[in-house]
Amino acid sequence: MTRFVSNDNATEAAKASIVVVVLADIDFASGVIRVHDGAGSLSFGGNTYSGIGRFGGVDIIDESVDIVARGIKLTLSGVDSVFITPAMTEIYQNRPVTLYLGFINQATGAFIDTPETIWEGRMNQMTFNIDKGSAVIELTCEHRLRREPRVARYTNQDQQVVHPNDRFFDLIHTIQGFVGKWGARDTNYGGGGIYIDPNTRPTQQQ
Repeated sequence: MTRFVSNDNATEAAKASIVVVVLADIDFASGVIRVHDGAGSLSFGGNTYSGIGRFGGVDIIDESVDIVARGIKLTLSGVDSVFITPAMTEIYQNRPVTLYLGFINQATGAFIDTPETIWEGRMNQMTFNIDKGSAVIELTCEHRLRREPRVARYTNQDQQVVHPNDRFFDLIHTIQGFVGKWGARDTNYGGGGIYIDPNTRPTQQQ
């Protein structure tokens, strides 16, 4: 079973020699930065992605059989120190980050098929390591599943958060006072009564 949606991408991934590119949408408050880990510019989804080559890096996304929403770390090295102050004042926390994986046709330089989403999450923490006039910026990001509640309650309030105006649970509060019918009488589960044998009659004292 392939992990790719596109059959063309799945076929390309199975080849012995391929050209793979990772693209990133990083949504800062001042604007979306679109880059890829290759050279030159690439066009995807009507947007242009600038190549940062070996200056950019993405932590390997671990896989396991456990259901764990793993985060990632994006790295940009060789940053001129004059860009540090703007980066430190940037509004970024809890803003979206999306990574895509695409395959390049070695003959034409175009995508084999539409790049596919491999990771989605939110920016969390940015750190700076400055040395000799240049800096390394590291941006940790949390997977989007870590931002969603671990438990949900089947209430109208929770449903409105996920699907506004959906009335599926709007009468859930009436269930607590529901009375079931069994034949012509209401059912109850009380106890503690005294059993009297109808065949036993009290003896009359003389």
